[in-house]
This record gives sequence, structure tokens and C-alpha cells, in this order.
Amino acid sequence: MSNEQSLATVRAVYDAFNIGDMPTLLGLVAEDFELVDVALGMTWRGPQGWGEWVQNWATSMPDARIRLDSIIAEGDIVVTEHTGGGTHTGPLGTPAGVIPPTGKTLELKFAEFFELRDGKIKTLRAYWDTGTLMRQLGLL
Repeated sequence: MSNEQSLATVRAVYDAFNIGDMPTLLGLVAEDFELVDVALGMTWRGPQGWGEWVQNWATSMPDARIRLDSIIAEGDIVVTEHTGGGTHTGPLGTPAGVIPPTGKTLELKFAEFFELRDGKIKTLRAYWDTGTLMRQLGLL
């Protein structure tokens, strides 16, 4: 893929999230997609796994929005930094259990590494800081 095509595919992730367009989000990933959330130490697979990961954030912060801060592409590899935030008004699933709504406003920085294949996202590694999340929720 060209850099421009790769950039457009990944930008579509953030645009679709911001408007709550789950069908578009699910359509952007390959059937054998793999997402590694490094902060949580968890892996999701396929469009269903992708949907579960995204929906957890959307459920916990229905007003969540993403601001894409930087994006770089080299062929099928795209790297982004973005700021995500919202108000924690819904349950947030974690490996240690569910965090009930706190009503706190969150703002988290993410770095994400995408690998694309044939116009679809094949892998995503997401890096963010759980300590920042817990501190902003008033739990640390």
C-alpha cells in the first residue's frame, strides 16, 4: 500500500470511533486481526475482539473522543500518537475486574503501532499508561 492509503485507513479508525460508527471500525480489520494492549497485558483477535476492546472504552466513557496528535506511515506500517478522553460514566472492564463509574474526566495519551495487509489492519499494538488512568479515576 502507498503511505497515503495506509494513513487513510488508520485515520478512519479515529474518525469512526469519534462518531460511534462500529460497523466501519469492524470493517477496517482483517479476519485474522490481532490487538495487543500492552498496558493491560491482554490480546484480542479478529473483528469480534477488536469490537470488544473498542466497546469497553466507549461504554465506560460514552462521550469519549480521540484527538490524533501525530501519524507517520512507511508502507504498511503506521504509527500514531493520540489523546483520548471522556467522562467515566459507565463500567470499565480491566483484567482485575470492573471499575464502576467514578464520574471523573479522563485524558490519556496512547501510542499505537499498526501493521496493514491488503488494505486492512492486520495487527495493532497499543501502548498507554494504567497509572495515569488510575490516578485520574481517583483510585491511586
